[in-house]
Amino acid sequence: MPKMTKDNDPEAYIEAFERHALMTSLPQEHWASQLGALVVGVAQAAYRAIPREEAWDYKRVKQAILYRLELSPDYY
Repeated sequence: MPKMTKDNDPEAYIEAFERHALMTSLPQEHWASQLGALVVGVAQAAYRAIPREEAWDYKRVKQAILYRLELSPDYY
């Protein structure tokens, strides 16, 4: 999976990441760390702001990234 760029749509990138992870049979317990290593900019800052003991939880990571990018219904 290529690293995210500033030109990528974050929601589309996360969707592509999830499809790639499923197609390559990446164990779900590795999804959060893999996504964290691929995102850039504000998305990366959101990942890095998550406490280490919660950074393994993919749903938490995805939620934090989308919230920080103001793409989550919870934000509104």
